[in-house]
Amino acid sequence: MATPKEIFEQIFSIFKGLSITQKILGVVVIAVVVGGLISLTSAGKEGSYKVLFSGLNQEDAGEVVMKLKDQRIPYQLSEDGGAILVPASQVYEVRLSLAGEGLPRGGGVGFEIFNQSSFGQTDFVQRLNYQRALQGELARTIRNFQQVIEARVHIATPKESVFIEDEKPPTASISVKLRGREKLNQHEIQSVVNLVASAVPGLTTDNITLVDTSGRLLYRKQAEGEGILTGNQLEYQVRIEETLRQKVETMLEEVVGVNRARARVTAEIDFNKVEKTEESFDPEAQVVRSEQMLTENDQRGGANPEGIPGVKGELATFGDGGGEGGAAGGYNRNNVTRNYEISKQTKHTQDKGGTVKRLSIAVMVDGSYEKSVDKDGKTSLKYQPRSAEEMRDLDKLVKNAIGFSEERGDQVEVASLPFALSAVPEPEPDALEKYRAMLEWLAMPLVYLLVAVLVLLFVIKPFLKILAAKQLETRTGGILAKAGVHGPLVGGVPAEEEDFALAPRGLTDQERIYRLAQSDPDRAADLVRRWLREEV
Repeated sequence: MATPKEIFEQIFSIFKGLSITQKILGVVVIAVVVGGLISLTSAGKEGSYKVLFSGLNQEDAGEVVMKLKDQRIPYQLSEDGGAILVPASQVYEVRLSLAGEGLPRGGGVGFEIFNQSSFGQTDFVQRLNYQRALQGELARTIRNFQQVIEARVHIATPKESVFIEDEKPPTASISVKLRGREKLNQHEIQSVVNLVASAVPGLTTDNITLVDTSGRLLYRKQAEGEGILTGNQLEYQVRIEETLRQKVETMLEEVVGVNRARARVTAEIDFNKVEKTEESFDPEAQVVRSEQMLTENDQRGGANPEGIPGVKGELATFGDGGGEGGAAGGYNRNNVTRNYEISKQTKHTQDKGGTVKRLSIAVMVDGSYEKSVDKDGKTSLKYQPRSAEEMRDLDKLVKNAIGFSEERGDQVEVASLPFALSAVPEPEPDALEKYRAMLEWLAMPLVYLLVAVLVLLFVIKPFLKILAAKQLETRTGGILAKAGVHGPLVGGVPAEEEDFALAPRGLTDQERIYRLAQSDPDRAADLVRRWLREEV
């Protein structure tokens, strides 16, 4: 076995025998191989670390780093310091360990402030700590929104009063820092406001203000008054117009073609809130509410005559009785009192608004085109408007799609007009258009493969061939010199010798000459003639 010194001397002798081009090529190949190994090694090291937490504030990042140091866990910080990386095999274990200790806290102070209670705290301090904890917990919850990076919640709780008329409701203000150019839509803003209002007793959404760090007012108490269009109302109006526009365009594109119909919708919405109470009476529909009946029955005559009090009354009574032969007398009295209830109907109607008052729709439809070629061979398109019958059909389709109503005064206008750039002839379809995406997808891998094959054929293979030839010459130089296998001198320069670089290794000279005679007799004969000329 060769010693390291002999191997080094052999490599040096091989390198010394190369030409200048071969030396430069060999250096380039070695540099590329070494650079690739270094890049792979560095990539492997970087790939072994994964993100533990990202987007932490300074307080949480400092606490997490301190815990990692205490547990002697290796970590790395990103270039901007916004992420903490740990070995990939320990990511989930470290997360669970830190979560057990309440890290990361998400900024601010939460209800963990009550984990350690101290004696001697006043009631004011307890209320203040509770308010701080509530503000911190709300800020952490709001920070869970994808668009929010930082959040602060400030709650103002007025002092309690023993008089109800002097009580004031609590108020709150929220400040959020959004991620990049992202924005909170109206539903997300309302969710944040309702979240805070539900967490604080006595707090309503009217007493909450939401702003971002750019100074934009995202939410405040909506003003109540006539002629004021709120953000929700404007969004509702735009949504109705957009829905009707899509209905009309998608329907017409099925008839006239894609991108050959345009519609614009203007909707007048009635947002007035109306409360109406009606009372109607039906005099013909009567119902007995109460009934009272009084009956009196009085019998007179016999031994107990009765009559009008007084002397004159008795005389008149006796006189009447004698005239009738003493017949009995009396009277009956019936009194009925009925109370009737007239039918009454009370109707209370509350209209929250949002009804469509009127619609105005304008529709443009592109016509058809005839292709013509002039004497010079130039192709042009001639516009042909659509027929009146076809336009009437399209007008009916549009009216039915939007729910046209003449009572509301809706207006619909459908016109056939040439679209811009319609006079330019459409390009001929490319036969390879459907395969273009596949070709683009395969282009770069094929280029990389071609470069690798070229480097293998024209760089690595010649270099390895040269190294193998030099090594074979070094090993078989003495044997070939003894056997006389060398070319004649031509002008003081040795002629081209036989190439044994590709000959099988581990064979004697006689076996090689025997195989050469079997495989290539002409070459073996030429070799024998050389030996004869050298002996002569």
